[in-house]
Amino acid sequence: MSYPVYPQPAPPTVPVRPAGPGKPTIGIVAFIASVSAFVIGGVGIWLSGFMIGRLVRATEIPEIVSGLQDDAWVLAQEQALQAIDRSIGAFVVLITAWVLHMALAAWGLIQGIVATAMNRGRAWGIIAIVIALLSWTVLAWFTQEAILSGIMGNIPFMG
Repeated sequence: MSYPVYPQPAPPTVPVRPAGPGKPTIGIVAFIASVSAFVIGGVGIWLSGFMIGRLVRATEIPEIVSGLQDDAWVLAQEQALQAIDRSIGAFVVLITAWVLHMALAAWGLIQGIVATAMNRGRAWGIIAIVIALLSWTVLAWFTQEAILSGIMGNIPFMG
């Protein structure tokens, strides 16, 4: 049994060239997303540390002292509940800052990889990848500093 032989197609007359580098828009957007993740995370963490430092307000000190001396525990208890509310608010701000950082950094990382692979803003994409991958280490260090500074701000009021 024999099979028919089909003619081979003719080679193309115009050689196919790979596409050159396109507009760097994808890389620039990845860079902006990575930098935004770093800035928004840093501001949120700073705000959280500032809120922790404001658990006990300086204007409440005379009220707390008089409340403890006059057996007016209702006032002291109300102020303690307000301090707990402020600490919960600081925790919520801290978690929100980290979640926003994570989402924007992941976006910048993925889009930076795409920009680098597609050669559409390769340099911007590489910078975005580096910022997205390393910014969390700086923010982790900054988180410790912000929380400890906030706690240290309350030490004179604890006795």
